[in-house]
Amino acid sequence: GKERYHIFEDLVTMLLLSTCCLLALPYMVFSFTTVWDKTRSDATSHLLAKKEATFGMGCFWKPAEELLKRDGVLDTVAGYTGNPGANKKNVPPTYDNVCFGRDWVEGVRVYYDDSQISYSQLLDAFFETQEPKFDSRQYASIIFPHDTEQEKDASDWLERNSRQVRTDGVAVAQTQVETLSPFYRAEGYHQNYWQKQRPRFAAILVLLIISTGALDDFVPTANLVSTLHTTANAVTIGIGILQVLERQLDAKVVEL
Repeated sequence: GKERYHIFEDLVTMLLLSTCCLLALPYMVFSFTTVWDKTRSDATSHLLAKKEATFGMGCFWKPAEELLKRDGVLDTVAGYTGNPGANKKNVPPTYDNVCFGRDWVEGVRVYYDDSQISYSQLLDAFFETQEPKFDSRQYASIIFPHDTEQEKDASDWLERNSRQVRTDGVAVAQTQVETLSPFYRAEGYHQNYWQKQRPRFAAILVLLIISTGALDDFVPTANLVSTLHTTANAVTIGIGILQVLERQLDAKVVEL
């Protein structure tokens, strides 16, 4: 009787573990691909957008995500801009070019519906969400107007808010206006960056908890404990390998 009970217990435990893996793996794997990008990031949303705007906002990962939360913003794209001579070379920049050079700015291209959010309101959102470093070209605070109307709105906005300073010391007066230059969509792994990274970090955290034995008391047999540790370690290594491969396989940079 006891033997049958233990066999049944092991089967139930294995079934639960298998079910968890089957549910978790697609979530983890898709987070490494552009499939994970929000549906609003496809070409359709760009066609629906009435207006475009471009900003230098510091490291583009967080600002690109924060702007998406604003009503009227249809899509954001992380990219490289601020180098007027780029078309002469006709060679797309890479992340390394941007990080180790002084010619490029990490920019955010915004597609928005101006019937829901005006350019001036978008400038307010730009100021609130940017994370600039004022000693760095790469992370500079810059407005790149797309036309004379945006240029006038930007000038008026800067004058109207010239004394505004955030609690962290970032001031409107530190923001520059530059002529729009070629904008290159950054490598795919930069797009929707934190939306993809959060599930990875969560998965790794759970796997590390399993690997350290924190859940061993809930597993009925020593064999299953060993199997669970081995599986958790293997999946953790797999995530690390996929992270490295992603940077190689999703590295295309295109001009928009």
